Amino acid sequence: MSWKNYYKSKLMTIEDAAKLIKSGDRMIVPLMLGQPSSPMMDAIAARKDELQDVEYIPLLTFRPYKIFQPEYRKSFKLAPAFYGTPVLMPLAKTEWANFLPVMSSDIGVKYAERNLDYPRRGVVITQVTPPNDHGYVCLGLDTFYTATVMEQSEVVIAEVNDQMPRTHGETNFHVSQFSAFVDHSNPLIVVPNMAPSDVQKKMAENVVSLLRDRDCLQVGIGGVPTVISNLLLESGLKDLGFHTEMLPTGTDKLVEKGVVTCKYKKVNPGKIVLVCTLGDKNQYDFIADNPMCEFRRGSYSNSLSVITQEDNVVAINGTIEVDLYGQICSESHGHVMRSGSGGQLDFTIGAYWSKGGRAINLVPSTAQKDTISRIVPQLSDGARVTIPRTYAQYVVTEYGFASLRGKTEPERAKALIKIAHPKFRDELESSARKIGLIKKEIF
Repeated sequence: MSWKNYYKSKLMTIEDAAKLIKSGDRMIVPLMLGQPSSPMMDAIAARKDELQDVEYIPLLTFRPYKIFQPEYRKSFKLAPAFYGTPVLMPLAKTEWANFLPVMSSDIGVKYAERNLDYPRRGVVITQVTPPNDHGYVCLGLDTFYTATVMEQSEVVIAEVNDQMPRTHGETNFHVSQFSAFVDHSNPLIVVPNMAPSDVQKKMAENVVSLLRDRDCLQVGIGGVPTVISNLLLESGLKDLGFHTEMLPTGTDKLVEKGVVTCKYKKVNPGKIVLVCTLGDKNQYDFIADNPMCEFRRGSYSNSLSVITQEDNVVAINGTIEVDLYGQICSESHGHVMRSGSGGQLDFTIGAYWSKGGRAINLVPSTAQKDTISRIVPQLSDGARVTIPRTYAQYVVTEYGFASLRGKTEPERAKALIKIAHPKFRDELESSARKIGLIKKEIF
């Protein structure tokens, strides 16, 4: 059968594609821009009275699917692997709160292990471009783990979206690798640029002060990365590279001005390596059909064996709480999950072992209108340790940065107290003395 005939034979309506889901299945969809549209997922949710015990693994879901509402819990069991969005975070406080601990580098491995321990039929639902003249569709703007879980699943449903740009890298797959196609044009998620706060501006300035020419950057999700992009334009830095999960908004301007060239990268020289992005139309237009932007799986981008081949890898990620020992929690408020490990530990360790590498964790000094310090004597009860103190390197607040490498625990405490909010510094010092972390002669 020709690819065109195969494609036509597998083309169906959203409602018919939704009928491919069976009781007892395990569903997983991509994160962010690779996620299927709301009509696609809502058609599956509409079958709640027919289906039982369907497990759904969501990550960084931005679309408000009906399936997350309480009335769907009897039919669909949720096992989030990364919260982090207004759609998912409320679930963490409910009786259905659940979490699957994964890292970006090993989500495919963890998914396979889950299938071994709790076997189910696997179903993947993803957005793709229309097929090209050779019968290949493209995953477009997200390749994080989609191909990896496709290889492990019995059913792969492709929502064909003519608004998804075709991209370069490990993104193209023959139509024969899919079980069904749904032709559904729908707009991409666009995140407007928000005016940064004074705290975000200062934190970004402190981060840029730690950067050097020819650094290779990994930048996490959040508001500060956009500010960093804007500051880099006027920083005088040159020949930076990107080897990252998320490509920050403003990259097009950095390339145009010559701030980002990737010419001194040892792995994938001349290429921006990424697995996903989220931003504005300018960002998507820059990436579309751009050979400089090479999409890879997270198992490649976050592989320690790949990251550590690069010199001067700088990992820049957000954090929720840091204690005076240097333990870093980036994914929970006490017992309540807020995001997930993602690739933070992957790149922190990778940067640690990269020649000239640096890992930078960003944390505003306070929360809840300056009533709570985010630098604390000890992590909150229930807080998950994302970065162990042995790998903690730079911690940045709006008051400066603390370098923890090569420092004793009392020296770390001293450095961290200096970048805490001034109103909490005396309290932090007193607490550190009470727990025996610092002595009078040392401080």
